[in-house]
Amino acid sequence: MLKLSKVFGIVSSVAAFALFVPNFLQARPSIKQFNSQQEAIFEFLADDMEYSQSQVIGKGHATVINLDYFVTANEATYDTQSGEITLSGNVNAYKGNALYLKAQKIKIKMQQDYSFLEPFYLQDSMSGLWVDAKSAQYDKNVYQTEDTTISTCSVNNPIWQLKASKSQYDVNEEWLSVWNPRLCIYDMPVLYFPYLSFSLGYKRKSGLLYPEIGNSKDDGFLYSQPIFIAPQEEWDMTFAPQIRTKRGAGFYNEFRIIDDRDEMLWANFGYFGDTDSYQRTYDLENQAHFGFQLKYERKDLLTKSQNYFYEDGIYADISQISDIDYFRLTDRDTRERADLQGSLLTSRLNYFLKSKNDYLGIYGRYYSDLEKTSNAETLQTLPQVQYHRQMDSLFLDNLYYGFDYQAKNWTRPKGYRAVQQEAHLPILYTQSFLNDFVNLSASPIFYATQINYSNTKQKKLEDGRYYSQYYQFKVNSDLVKQYEDFGHTISLESSYILPGFDREKGDFQDFFTLPGHRQELRFGGSQYFYDSSDTLFLSHRFKQPFYLEDNHKMGEFENEIQYFYDYQWSFLSSIFYSHQKAKISEATHQVRYDGEYLNASFGHFFRQSFADIDWNRGRFGEANYLMAGFEKEFESIDIFASAGYDYKERYFKTWQVGFETSIRCFSFGLKYVSEIYPMLTTHGTEAKDDKYVLFTIKFIPLLSSDVKVGN
Repeated sequence: MLKLSKVFGIVSSVAAFALFVPNFLQARPSIKQFNSQQEAIFEFLADDMEYSQSQVIGKGHATVINLDYFVTANEATYDTQSGEITLSGNVNAYKGNALYLKAQKIKIKMQQDYSFLEPFYLQDSMSGLWVDAKSAQYDKNVYQTEDTTISTCSVNNPIWQLKASKSQYDVNEEWLSVWNPRLCIYDMPVLYFPYLSFSLGYKRKSGLLYPEIGNSKDDGFLYSQPIFIAPQEEWDMTFAPQIRTKRGAGFYNEFRIIDDRDEMLWANFGYFGDTDSYQRTYDLENQAHFGFQLKYERKDLLTKSQNYFYEDGIYADISQISDIDYFRLTDRDTRERADLQGSLLTSRLNYFLKSKNDYLGIYGRYYSDLEKTSNAETLQTLPQVQYHRQMDSLFLDNLYYGFDYQAKNWTRPKGYRAVQQEAHLPILYTQSFLNDFVNLSASPIFYATQINYSNTKQKKLEDGRYYSQYYQFKVNSDLVKQYEDFGHTISLESSYILPGFDREKGDFQDFFTLPGHRQELRFGGSQYFYDSSDTLFLSHRFKQPFYLEDNHKMGEFENEIQYFYDYQWSFLSSIFYSHQKAKISEATHQVRYDGEYLNASFGHFFRQSFADIDWNRGRFGEANYLMAGFEKEFESIDIFASAGYDYKERYFKTWQVGFETSIRCFSFGLKYVSEIYPMLTTHGTEAKDDKYVLFTIKFIPLLSSDVKVGN
């Protein structure tokens, strides 16, 4: 920023100054001032110079130069006794190669860090924001102006402008304060504030953020005012109280902190209370909606590279909310951070220690079915402990062993609970054939598990024990070949499980898996195609299990194909086929186009009720959707639309259409949204239809707000 204590006009280097001043500059009359290191900290030049008593008068292209800036004017007078310099007539201050400040007259008191400018014009080259005032005073890095106009639009005819009686700009803090500002669209006042202050820099500072204002038929008038608090560089928070006149009030608080490894811990908690009348009207299960979320991931938390355990890590993804309505009452970012698959919300907390040969882990997983009024009967895994011994050589070449032990605590407040212990001991022999084109492995595996039940008053269960010894054989091949115009890699693998002996006693619930008690044959593979520049354009993966001793001997067939064309078009097809039902159990198809000015997609997804359940991948429940959307950019306007349609129930789950237009200093947008969302009532989850219009307006870079109007 401008440092007037050493002279108002300055330049970053003589080379930068030469871009604006003719090459014969050094031949002009000049006065120089040096510091104790004999460095020129001040230079005064002009076409003609006169010396009268204690004043030096420069006329014609008068120029003042310092270390970082320089100033040009028609005329300049330097008082050698008072140390005051006055520049007048088309005064222009340059920072680097950009115009920074304009005035008709500047008075600078060199030793007092003070100047007076009349009229005054200042512009920030990064944001384009300019400040125009009748006059300005500069005192100790603070500008004070009168009759001020502020905008980022064209100076001649700005679309929007703030007109204030006075303003104050702190150069060091990059903070602008204005009194009695009026927001004008062209010259028409539309909003008045007694006082405003905001940052013009990129450093985080505490203050008010953009408010959210809306209106809904059900919730009434909505006002939310986020408050940003940044007391230190390492952490900040956003506190957002809100009120909905027909529903109630609450708050949400977002917290962020950066650790010594530049990893961010993000947390959010909030509360919203409904009025008694609102709860009765909609028969809500909960009058209070509250929740807590936390996300954090880091490696090398406690370990050092020279220790036996040279690596550790923690992963936390925790979301605990009272009901699904909590996400509706907060912002979209909060919802998207949660691990929410359909109605199932999952929280995870994992920690591991790793050495060259050993691995220790402790995990916790908690499920919340948001369609239920209570999750007291939902089984949780709190905690799960694992010890794993990496594969290590055993006596002979190509002979290896490993070991894995896990203990899982299946718990819940209501219903039976269980503690499961299980151990795997594989012994592996591997061998390559046909010049390493084929790899073969054979492994006898010893397995044991024990289940101890508790809280079995409602359902009598006997503790379970299971022992088995079985064999696993694998054969795989990895091939790579380069053709004239493309490259091809293919990996094929088949595995066969042969039971040896097993012994089972007691009860085993459906979620327990007992390996080695049946013959299994699995085939799988993947292949990838690359163009001449090694860019992937086609991938293909498939899996097929066979259960040789079951009535339904073939498991689901999985097949996925992705095709990329011309860096813009892409196609995805993922299919799960049930041989038992002779039908496709789950399928996803999507076509995308990602161009420079147009993005479009069309997709289809369905899952049958008989599809295999996989909680880890969110595979559960029936679904039938068509999805489509596009965004198109024109020269001065962007339009967009999207829709999600349930073709079985024959209704639009969500759709929206809108536009946004913007120029450098001003933008506004309008969209109409229709969505059906769940609401938890005393009778369970019920669907509710919500339609609203969202109007967005931005006065760049100062003001931005969303106005939401619902039915």
